[in-house]
Amino acid sequence: MMDLLHIILLFSSFIFGIMANFFRFLVNDKWNKIILIALTLVIVKIHSIALDFSSVSWTFFIVIFITAYSFQLKGAVISALISWLIVSAYIGMVPLLLASYLIFAFFIGSVCQFYYNKKKEQQRWLSTLMKQSKQLDVFREISLAMQQTLQLDKLLQIILISVTAGHGLGFNRAMIFLKSPEKNQLNGIMGIGPMNANEGFNTWERLAKSNLKLLDLIKLNYDKDTIDPELNALLKSISIDLKNETILEKSIQEGIPYNIEKIDQADPSQKLFLDLFQMQAFAVIPLLNQGNQIGVLIIDNIVNNQPITEDDIDSVIPLANQAAIAIEHANLYKQIENMALKDGLTGLLNHRSFESYSKNLFASATTTKKTLSMIIFDIDSFKHFNDTNGHLLGNEVLIQLALIIQQSLRGNDLAFRFGGEEFIVLLPNTSEEKAVIVGERIRYNIEKAIFPNEEKQPKGTLTVSVGVASTEKYEFKQVSSFIEAADSALYKAKNQGRNKVVLYKEEASHE
Repeated sequence: MMDLLHIILLFSSFIFGIMANFFRFLVNDKWNKIILIALTLVIVKIHSIALDFSSVSWTFFIVIFITAYSFQLKGAVISALISWLIVSAYIGMVPLLLASYLIFAFFIGSVCQFYYNKKKEQQRWLSTLMKQSKQLDVFREISLAMQQTLQLDKLLQIILISVTAGHGLGFNRAMIFLKSPEKNQLNGIMGIGPMNANEGFNTWERLAKSNLKLLDLIKLNYDKDTIDPELNALLKSISIDLKNETILEKSIQEGIPYNIEKIDQADPSQKLFLDLFQMQAFAVIPLLNQGNQIGVLIIDNIVNNQPITEDDIDSVIPLANQAAIAIEHANLYKQIENMALKDGLTGLLNHRSFESYSKNLFASATTTKKTLSMIIFDIDSFKHFNDTNGHLLGNEVLIQLALIIQQSLRGNDLAFRFGGEEFIVLLPNTSEEKAVIVGERIRYNIEKAIFPNEEKQPKGTLTVSVGVASTEKYEFKQVSSFIEAADSALYKAKNQGRNKVVLYKEEASHE
């Protein structure tokens, strides 16, 4: 009869063990361990029913071992005491058994504690190496993307996408402020991220469905005016004076990042970020290159409210350094490009620029059937002025004249120094009547302006003769014939006594 009972109990413990093991893998790690220990105690209890309790006291060593493996030294000692109390309740207090349990608990607990600490350290190092590996991969992709463009807007997009993308550094939002070369201030340039948490969750859901990698996001043909328009419209309205003591000024002057865990409303920049962008915490990373102050990068986690750690900031610094170099190179490229496209004396667009603009605008006007007008003018008797006053004073006159031209034009008009004392203005989407009005305004403003030694001119003042041509009524086959038309009107103005505006009227076909 007892053999049958033993078999039933053993079978019951086996079934119970299988069921408990099934359920313990459905819960978290802590409850998994607790269920395992409880299961061991239940099995020991079942065995104690089948056998004499004094005969199964050794099985509590298994309980102590499992507890030590699960909760290390502290758990082993506690389980040793509990095991001794359970056994003592049945067979009385046995000090030698308590000592055996405690010695075993201290030994196996210490071993498990050492193993646990080593494993935890290995996991920490593995996690660090994995994170660094991911960062290196991100930096490699960013570097490749940056090398493919010198356009500042595209570079800023690459930087911001890399900082905020899930496959990048993974911050919720990032903004770039660049230092103005003319003024001692930081201007908001571009940002990526939501205005609030709800908008951020919607964006995450959309990106999760698209399953785009970092390079895929970078390669997308983003329009700078459609990326988070509300954020960027607000950002571009912000200028922060570096004369004021703010955390941004402190960061860029000292060249070190700052992690703002709580907004200080006494700081104007922090209060501004709180009011406009709902920032509760953020980090500011300076963008510096060989001592040159380029700007600052602002990052925060508005959506998940994840605290920004020092490790997070350390991961951004290499990207910020790389970004600062790329931004400065883009600015230098832009300066060189402007120098190549602008006249060195007057600051107006040069002959090379005119060739490019005139070709593109003429082709566009021909395709879209929109009117393009042109004004050509030069200074009357300018050779006489140079011969009388010298070329240095002549250059000063050209500089002053260029300023008057720019002040006389509308927003979309383009002014060029065509060569010597000759100038051209291109007027997109402008009728010949309006072009004549602009030409007359230029002529009048120059005539009324006061130039040095202009009284020595033949007419006692400095004047210009103006020729105007337009595609409104005439169809020109080539840009060159369009220029010839305006030039012929200029010569008519000269022949009619100078200081006049003449509109081209077709006399022969232009090929």
